[in-house]
Amino acid sequence: MEVDVKSVIFLVLFILIGIVLLSPIAGYVNLVTTPTIKVGNTTEANPQYVGSSNATLVDLVPLFYILVLIVVPAVIAYKMYRD
Repeated sequence: MEVDVKSVIFLVLFILIGIVLLSPIAGYVNLVTTPTIKVGNTTEANPQYVGSSNATLVDLVPLFYILVLIVVPAVIAYKMYRD
């Protein structure tokens, strides 16, 4: 069995970049799904709030992002193993 070095490097970079970007994505999702934000000692309405009905859908973005981080390397590893 011969290992394709390009695929292994791609997998490592894909997972590494994906993990690094997970925190900003989750933070932004948290920002747009929170109706109020704290500014100093006051609480103000969040101008970037997506609304209560859309917040449920936007909350799923990190979950699907994690699923992509799991599925893509698994498929590529399976193709490497099969060959």
